[in-house]
Amino acid sequence: MTSTFPTPPVAPDEQLLQQLSQQSALQQMWLSGYLYGLASRAGEAAPAPVHNTPAAVAAAAPVTPVAALPAVTVLYGSQTGNSKKVAHQLSAKVKERGFQVTVADLNDYQTKNLKSEKIVLLVISTQGEGEPPVSAEEFYKWLHGARAPRLEGVQFSVCALGDRSYLQFCQTGKEVDARLEALGAQRLAGRVDCDVDFEESVEGWLADVLGKLPSAPAAGPASAAVAVSSNGHAAVVPVAKPIGTAHDRKNPFAAPVLEKIQLNGRGSEKETWHLELSLEGSGLTFEPGDSLGIYATNPESLVKEVLYTAMLNGNKVLTYNGKEEQFRQILLRDVELSVLTREVVENYANWTNNNALKTLLQDNTALKNFLWGRNVADLLREFPAALSESTLLGFLRKMPPRSYSIASSLLAHPDEVHLTVAAVRYDFNGRPHQGVASTFLADRVKAGETVPVFVEHNEYFKLPADDATDIIMVGPGTGVAPFRAFVEERSERGATGKNWLFFGNPHFETDFLYQIEWLNALKRGTLDRLDVAFSRDQQDKIYVQNRLLERSKLIFERLENGASFYVCGDKSRMASDVQQAVSQIIAKESGKGDEYAAEYLKNLKKQRRYLEDVY
Repeated sequence: MTSTFPTPPVAPDEQLLQQLSQQSALQQMWLSGYLYGLASRAGEAAPAPVHNTPAAVAAAAPVTPVAALPAVTVLYGSQTGNSKKVAHQLSAKVKERGFQVTVADLNDYQTKNLKSEKIVLLVISTQGEGEPPVSAEEFYKWLHGARAPRLEGVQFSVCALGDRSYLQFCQTGKEVDARLEALGAQRLAGRVDCDVDFEESVEGWLADVLGKLPSAPAAGPASAAVAVSSNGHAAVVPVAKPIGTAHDRKNPFAAPVLEKIQLNGRGSEKETWHLELSLEGSGLTFEPGDSLGIYATNPESLVKEVLYTAMLNGNKVLTYNGKEEQFRQILLRDVELSVLTREVVENYANWTNNNALKTLLQDNTALKNFLWGRNVADLLREFPAALSESTLLGFLRKMPPRSYSIASSLLAHPDEVHLTVAAVRYDFNGRPHQGVASTFLADRVKAGETVPVFVEHNEYFKLPADDATDIIMVGPGTGVAPFRAFVEERSERGATGKNWLFFGNPHFETDFLYQIEWLNALKRGTLDRLDVAFSRDQQDKIYVQNRLLERSKLIFERLENGASFYVCGDKSRMASDVQQAVSQIIAKESGKGDEYAAEYLKNLKKQRRYLEDVY
């Protein structure tokens, strides 16, 4: 049998057919349904003529206007970019539901608009022990201040990102959530607190939020969203599918170790390793300022200690994450043993009903002191209890990846990534302890073997877009790692901006990391200035902040001329000391005092010209 198309009652418009053929299959199907609806409206008044363009046809479609739904505002406060990523993921899903969505960085958001919002979905990270990210500092202070308005007409939900290894886990998100409620806003969906591996928790929160959003009559297929073009006309826009790399946090790349070099000289009290890994064939890319995520394994010695202390059977086979494995292998690869968290102590205290631990948990200062330096074996030794292998696994945190600042430029080293890693070793209560990832890279991985890795993009700790901009970099110890990448990148790009590095460590002879490279960069001119502070080489200790104060006038001149200022390294002392030194420099060289310096520094941060990558 031969099938034929019916003869059209009128000659088709060739221009219209050509335009329609250029649309996606999704748009053609939508228009087909719309035209069928028009044809079936027999007896009704003929619709007004429209121009033969998909946008005009869509504008005439009898759909529920987006304005019929309340507007949704998605706000994010991010330090590295994870909160921003989650915010845009949320925005795309809300748009699919037909809502008009605005996405804003809290760094740029006008706080006066908050009381006029209808639905606010906020994604915010916590830095260190309970501090908001730099981009959200002003919003956080305003929200908790006397000028924050009543918010009875606002619905909200908070997604908090953090790291359970910190005592004040997700504290910023918790405080923002509580403050919004105290101001009268109504919770649309419950807050979620996400650990380093946040994807699964975020997915659950997204589903909860989407399920609580008001619904409206369908405005078209679920896979299309209605947007408003610049000329005010509606247009059918297919929802784009997210594009991801084949290798990511859930699917790391097995990167071969090309080379390992110990950077410290003989006799140094420090142990710093330079590692070069191959990314060939991975498809992974990065920019200076990004980090490399590493999945490490626990040391055999710590696993043996846990098994011995708890009197458990390492050969016992258990089902874990849907797979049957020996208990010893689960302890090696899948759970955190080297770091204690509040949650682990809480779970153990509740299960053992240990009053001493319960009392400890009520005092944050005492708990912080207890957690510092201890591992899971210490907890089991100091507070022994009879427990099974499966019970212990129920207490333990999933092994999180560790992140290291990337110390190389892809332009300088194609298909490679370099790291600068300080091996963490210390004695506690008379027994040796060690960091899990640093000693994994230093001891347990040899050249030629592979390491599971993925790239963590840091959208904020980046080189200036203008290659003519001067930069000032402060990176003592392994904090120098990203600045090696910065200088390599700017050298390859032929950047004309001046690069000034401040580096510090205990001793010149044994601890001058990448000394030959820095001296060669000075000769070539790719490094304009190098100031060093070796704290133990003289009677009075000298640190990078002291060198900053010695160069006060020139630093302020460069800041006034638009230079960007970067700090990488220890958060607890160095970063705050450096910030204090910069404030003193501004106050002195401007001649306008401390209040002016505080405002000046705040503006540098807001302009993303004072940037920190601290830990």
